[in-house]
Amino acid sequence: MSADVLLKATDLWRTYHRGSETIHALGGVNLELKSGEIVSVVGRSGSGKTTFLNQIGCLDQPTKGSLRIAGTEVVGLREQELVKFRQQHIGFIFQLFYLIPTLTVEENIGLPLVFARRTDPSRVNELIRRVGLDRARRALPKQLDGGDMQRVAIARALVNRPKILLADEPTGRLERNSREAILRIFQELARDGLGIIMATHDPELARAGNRTVELSDGRIVRETINAK
Repeated sequence: MSADVLLKATDLWRTYHRGSETIHALGGVNLELKSGEIVSVVGRSGSGKTTFLNQIGCLDQPTKGSLRIAGTEVVGLREQELVKFRQQHIGFIFQLFYLIPTLTVEENIGLPLVFARRTDPSRVNELIRRVGLDRARRALPKQLDGGDMQRVAIARALVNRPKILLADEPTGRLERNSREAILRIFQELARDGLGIIMATHDPELARAGNRTVELSDGRIVRETINAK
């Protein structure tokens, strides 16, 4: 894999069996993500977007195919190996934020470090400044608006210095100004070399990526290079 290709999915399938019925949630997906690139994944509900993110995020194993991330073939890794790999290479953010309500901004951001049995106050401080929450570092989630809660979630996803950020409907619950602010953060992160894949129903957000990939019935039916 080329040095700047962070992720390469080749003929990726995810098949489920329900009684006598076989369901192909993903059917032969091929995708590359390069360093500094933002790829938007679009499609109707049920098209396979979340299933695809689960595969490339190492949250689920494909039925067949190859998935190389940061030079490592992850298909076939044991669960304990996948957990460690996710912690080291992949950050996640979601529509619902999933912040711990009893922890402050800085405590939420540092939570992955606690799970990894590490401390890195300078990294937490760096990310608080980067997402613009220096004045809210001791606030609880209930004291923040949706945009600021997503800023916390982004910083938390980055605290372990991942190479790839996966975002599932990252602006789905935000008003316009907050959506634009989150997009600017994504673009700044991409300029620093982070690879970002975001699933979205928002056409404006999708067009802000370098490429848009459309899924239907678990297959890529269209790939568009977005004009800049």
